[in-house]
Amino acid sequence: MKVTTLVPTIVGTFAIIGGLYSLDATYARSEQLCKVEQRLDRKILMDEARATQRRQWDILRYHGEEDGRKLREYRELEQQRQMILRELER
Repeated sequence: MKVTTLVPTIVGTFAIIGGLYSLDATYARSEQLCKVEQRLDRKILMDEARATQRRQWDILRYHGEEDGRKLREYRELEQQRQMILRELER
């Protein structure tokens, strides 16, 4: 083979290999990104559930067990927390 034919062949081969590598890396990253995104969403929901539970405990500490559970704010927080926990079960 002549040098003028060999060089473009080698360059073309490397270009094809580089393109295939780039394509593979892009799709592999998108799968990893999806997993990370799901874990992040789950972490955010867990943090919200914990924060809601802490607010409920604060209400109970401030108003007492019986009076605290009768408050509208406590019941709303309980509904919100149950909704978050159902979302986490999915």
